[in-house]
Parts: sequence; structure tokens; C-alpha cells
Amino acid sequence: MVQTRSPGVFMERGAAQLQGLSLLPSGVPVFLGVAERGPTNQPIRVTSLEEFNEVFGRLPPEIPETYMVSAIDGFFLNGGRECYVTRIAHLFDRNPDDDDRPSLLSSADRMDIAIKSSLRLRDEAKQNTLLVQALSEGTWGNALKVSVQRPPATIQSFLTVDGQPEEFGVMVKSTFGFARGTQIKLSDGKQEAYRVLTAVEGRMLYWNERDPLETTFSSSAPTIVEPVGFDLVIETHNSREVFRDLNLARQSPRYAERVINGLSRLVTVTDLVSASPMPASFPAESAQRALEGGADGLWTVRPEDFIGMDNGPGQRFGLWGIAELEEIDLICLPDLPWYLSQGRWTAKDMEVVQQEAVNVCEWRTDRFCLLDLPPDTTPNGAMHWRRLFDTSYAAFYYPYVQTLGESRKVPPCGHIAGVYARCDRLMGVYRAPANEPLEGVVDLSLFLQQGDIAMLNGEGVNCLQVFAQRGIRVWGARTASSDPMLRFINVRRTILAISRALNSGLQWVVFENNGESLWHVIQRDVSFFLDNLWKQGYLRGDQADQAYIVRCDEEVNTSETVDDGQVIIDIWLAPYRPAEFIGVRVVQEIEANAQERGA
Repeated sequence: MVQTRSPGVFMERGAAQLQGLSLLPSGVPVFLGVAERGPTNQPIRVTSLEEFNEVFGRLPPEIPETYMVSAIDGFFLNGGRECYVTRIAHLFDRNPDDDDRPSLLSSADRMDIAIKSSLRLRDEAKQNTLLVQALSEGTWGNALKVSVQRPPATIQSFLTVDGQPEEFGVMVKSTFGFARGTQIKLSDGKQEAYRVLTAVEGRMLYWNERDPLETTFSSSAPTIVEPVGFDLVIETHNSREVFRDLNLARQSPRYAERVINGLSRLVTVTDLVSASPMPASFPAESAQRALEGGADGLWTVRPEDFIGMDNGPGQRFGLWGIAELEEIDLICLPDLPWYLSQGRWTAKDMEVVQQEAVNVCEWRTDRFCLLDLPPDTTPNGAMHWRRLFDTSYAAFYYPYVQTLGESRKVPPCGHIAGVYARCDRLMGVYRAPANEPLEGVVDLSLFLQQGDIAMLNGEGVNCLQVFAQRGIRVWGARTASSDPMLRFINVRRTILAISRALNSGLQWVVFENNGESLWHVIQRDVSFFLDNLWKQGYLRGDQADQAYIVRCDEEVNTSETVDDGQVIIDIWLAPYRPAEFIGVRVVQEIEANAQERGA
């Protein structure tokens, strides 16, 4: 605290507060699947089924219901708190003549891809002036209706001093209702002038000095000053948005693009820059007109639409579009089996997408896949499908489940993701997400015998089992890996969680002086972090050195690595493995005979 001295400015140094290492939120999945509406180029955070329905809607009744809604519902029923959703649609066609990279279809084929509904508004001179587009692709946008209103001025003022040529401001009786960005009309009954206000000070109205008055406006005429603009109304069957006092002056805070885009949950607008002068360039007043031309791009979705790509902001979609999303640690693809069940895909298509999901997880090393099996798969089929993969970054669950209120069987990935989230929140990622009840599930598509469960568990397929008194439970905790060191889900996820924490918590190290003092601080902080995890039960061992080892010294950081700007940290961990098989020994002691007792 600065001591009181003579008046002046005094500097005191405060101790730097470095944020300690800690685990990041876990059990946060991203769901990739099809939906009625919603953005196709960015994941959206969702905290309830109601919020999902509000943002992504429900597909029309004539389209067989996909598995996405059931997966989202199952996630929240089983303890999930938040997730991310990425809508998949067919946005591009594959052009084999262009290095097999996506390119837009020709206009003749555009019904095969997802398109936003749109409407071009014209001004009084029949010139295109404003393009209104649905916020996202799909036929849902064809139900949007737009109307334009040109309301009469409700606010008027008068000049109290003549407006002279070459001036860029006027004095008025009252500035009530006028603000920066308001477009005004000056009219003395013989002539009119339109300007956009840049400032309101006292009783003065100012506009851009590069646009001064050209003639005199007399205060005794009188000269009336009033705001002008237009209202845009967007309506659908269950919502209505009204945007008032818009104009088409780019420098104005009431510029239509600036006001509507990012605020509206239904549309975006684009100024088409009409050649008509303002305000004649404003959209002509019109009754409700429907947007048109929207297409879902639903039935033409291909594996490459799920795989996606990352071409920078606004050009990301699919699995690789969410590769840089740091808030998630789980990936679910509930609609892959749906396309297979509808006869739109082959089993190979589904395999390709699942393998690419695994590739994303292995490349990022901070997330885990929950993979479903194809519909109507037999136990032998499940075993053979699992053998197509060998990775510790994914797990398979079998069989399908029947949810409350539904007669069909759905993939279990969403419900399982909720179990992961529940276990993580109540205990931690070190606890295997198994022997846990599945909420909202009333039946399974197949009742597995003990022999089937034994076979599938040995192959790395996690089964769901019905218990008479305990309900339907997750009865497996294995990854799809052949490596015995990474056989269990909680082992892999514990390592992932620690890696995520280190990646986030050691960002401060970048550009620090690479020497012994830095290595000492890193080793101390990481050891303290792992010691806390060991005490919480994340790592096994009676002593700390049996649970973890951290090395960051001159032996691992050689002169060559230092010259390359690298800091090396070696960490050994001993995660807990779940008890899968409980062996019970019952021994009966035979009483010795009398002779033996007397001996």
C-alpha cells in the first residue's frame, strides 16, 4: 500500500500471480448430426434439450426422425450439463477435376446442396437494395415472411437559425429523439435535403463536414427537421422480430447490416448498394413476402460432409471444423447409423467417418470418441466391426437402446456421454464410466447372454446389460485398443485430462528464459499439481514417487534442445485400472480328528 507522502504519483511493484495448474472441465461432448436449421460452420453451445430445439429445430414429420434429438436428450437425462452441436449438411460437391477439393455446384444442381432462403427487396425505383437471407440453410427459411414499413415521423423540430450553404450543422428548437446515426430530412416546403447525424450537442445537429448544405434553409419558412428510416419485420409461425428506424448509411449506428446481423435469430441482411439516392434507396413499403429457394442438403450428405475441413473463420465444417475447439473432450456421431439405416450409405461410408473421428482425436490428443455400431448388428458383427479399429482414443457400446416414449431403437452414444459427464462431475475422470444406470432407457434391442458379453468384452466392445433389481447399466470400460497399457477408458481419459491441463496451464512458459531457474519452477508446479491428483485418487501408489515422476532438468534439456528453443518435461504416471473381475474364494476348514487334536 502506498504511504502518504507529498502529492504526486508513486509506483509500487506487486507480486505476479501465476495461475496454478488445474484440470479443465470434462465430460463435454460435441455432437455432429443433421438438423432442421442452425449454423453449419460453427459449433453451438447447448445446455438443455429445449435450447437445442430452439436453435436447431425439429425436422418436418415427412422426414424419418434422425438420432440426433434422442442423443441430445439422453445426454442431459444422464447427467450432462453442457455440450456443443455441429449441424451437418451437404454444402459442397466433390469436383474430381479440382484436386478432389470441395467446390460449389452449378446453379442447375443447387437443389442437391444446402441453400439459404433469400429475398431481394427493391426500392421505389425498382432497384435491388437489400438482400434478406435466412440465418442458416434449409427449407425452414421458406416459411419466413418479411415486410417493410415506412412509418410517418413522430418527432419533429424546427430550425431556430438559418441553415447556410457550406455549413455542416444546424441549430434546432429541440434535439429530443435525435441521436448520432439518425438520418434526417430538412424541408422548407420547397426543397429537401437528407443528412446522417454524426453528433448531437446541445441544440446543434451535426453531420459530415464533407457533405455541407448546398442551399439556404430559412428558419422562418419554417424549416422542419425530422428523422427518416424504415422498419423491417420478420415473422415465422412462432416468432416475430421487428427492427425499427433503420437506414442504409454505412457510417450510421442504425445501418441495417449493423443492427440486424448478429442480433436477429432468423435472418441476415446484405446492402446491395442501390444507385438511388437516400432515402429513395430504402426498400419500398411492402406487405409480407416469403423467402424462397431454401434447401436442406439432407439426403445428399456424404462422408466428406461429416469429415469436413478447416479453411479459416467462417469456412470450417465437420470433424476438422471442430478440431481446434478446446472446450470439448468427447465426440459423438449419432447420425452415422441413421444414414446407413435409410439406405443412403454403405457400411464402408460409416467406417470412413468413424476412422476420421479417431484420427482427429489422435492428432489433437485431448479428446475421446464414443462410437456406435451399425444398426441391427449381431454380437459377431459387433466383434468384427470393432476389429476394424485399433485405438485407445475411442470406445464402442452395444447394443442399441429403446428410450422412454419411443418404439424404435437408437444408438447409445448420447446416453453414454451423459454417464461420462455424470461420473466426471461426481468423482473424476479416474473413475471408469461403468456399472452406472442409463436414465431414460426402458429396453435394449438385444438381450445379451453371459457368453456374448464375455466375447465382446474381450474384444473391447462395451456391453449394456439388464439387471433385474438394478436396471439397465453400462457393463464395460474398455477402449478399442490392443495395447494392454491403454486398455481401459479411465486410464486413457486420465492421461488426456492431465495433458489438457498441462497444455493450458503451461502457456506462460512460452518465451521465458530457457534455463535452470525455469526448469525448477516447471518441475515444482507440475509435481504439486500431480501430487494433488494423487491425493484425490487419480493415481495409484502408497508413496508419491510410486504415483508419478516429473523431470525437467539439464539431463532432459540438453544444449541442443535449448538451442532449438525447446523445454522438455518427462512425466511418468500410474493411473488406476478398474476391477473388472471379482474373484471370491470360499474355503471350508475340515475339523481335525481327535487323535490329531491330542497330538
